[in-house]
Amino acid sequence: MTNHTINKLAEYFEKLPGIGPRQARRFVYALLKKDIDFLKDFSALISELKQELNICPDCNKFFETNTGNTKCLICSSKNRNKKILLIVEKDLDSNNIEKSGSYNGLYFVLGGLIPGIGAELPKEVKAKELYTRAEKLISIENLEEIILAFSATPEGENTTIYITKILEPLNTKISRLGRGLSTGTEIEYADSDTLKNALERRRV
Repeated sequence: MTNHTINKLAEYFEKLPGIGPRQARRFVYALLKKDIDFLKDFSALISELKQELNICPDCNKFFETNTGNTKCLICSSKNRNKKILLIVEKDLDSNNIEKSGSYNGLYFVLGGLIPGIGAELPKEVKAKELYTRAEKLISIENLEEIILAFSATPEGENTTIYITKILEPLNTKISRLGRGLSTGTEIEYADSDTLKNALERRRV
């Protein structure tokens, strides 16, 4: 492997969230120590990732296509409470909330956070799709509450303010997580008890 290849691969790792230049190069050198079978399996799994997963048209979550469903298991379930919609930044957040066992409603994955008030809306943020989804649930399922479950960070607060303004015309109760989450806490890393308390203490 040439230095050019090492540098190029490190650049790709740097594109992943939370990965800096030093950590990216450590990943590359760690791969160099693996045998060829490991590298073949690793690259094959990456190539198949997009082929075996799809995005749910209702909630924007990734789900396995081999289930035969056109929607994710949560949106397809008849046992979920369809009168509550919880909005999160990313799939990992909804997965963590599911593990806590403290929520049985529907989800919507926004796709990102807004960096600041007045900042340009990132293209990955599905604000229009969220409005359409909420409007449809109000019409079909009599949606009663929308919960904004973003991380307790400045970006999470900015997103809460922005999304609240967008959804206000729907005249549906909009709440946010309570003080179970301390400032700076990300939903992805919060423990089950913290998430349970934040959901139970949610406020308008």
